[in-house]
Amino acid sequence: MDFKKIIDIKTSKEKAFNAITTEVNKWWGNVDNEMANEIGSEFSIFFEENTEWRFVISELEEFNHVTWKCIYANHSFSGLKGIKEEWLNSEIQFVFKQLKDNRTQLSFVHKGLTPDLNCYEICDAGWTHFITNSLKHYLETGTGNPNLVNIQN
Repeated sequence: MDFKKIIDIKTSKEKAFNAITTEVNKWWGNVDNEMANEIGSEFSIFFEENTEWRFVISELEEFNHVTWKCIYANHSFSGLKGIKEEWLNSEIQFVFKQLKDNRTQLSFVHKGLTPDLNCYEICDAGWTHFITNSLKHYLETGTGNPNLVNIQN
């Protein structure tokens, strides 16, 4: 079963959509393109140990949903073997539903991130933090908790 989270956020779906398409560095981590807001746009996210995932926007319906497809994976985590390309060709989907009282339901699915992967345990913890804590807090207070690392170019 793919990794999934559904959260209720005190924000508009437009603001939530913009956080996913132009503000990834405010809630997830360092990116090399802060304007991944149209089909075909690409961006990389960087973590420790030279970890990099590159995504292309494969689906986008403004304010309703966005899909990122992982087109490059160099995942490293001390002590875990065989995880380098586990995200390759996986898809990350965000679906936004406006609720009453300026609330938005965000449905998050990482298709291909399943319990049989070596990285599942750390990725489960990571996504749980970044979606239910950092992104939600960013949208509700203006301050997220991204994993900002020093990028070596």
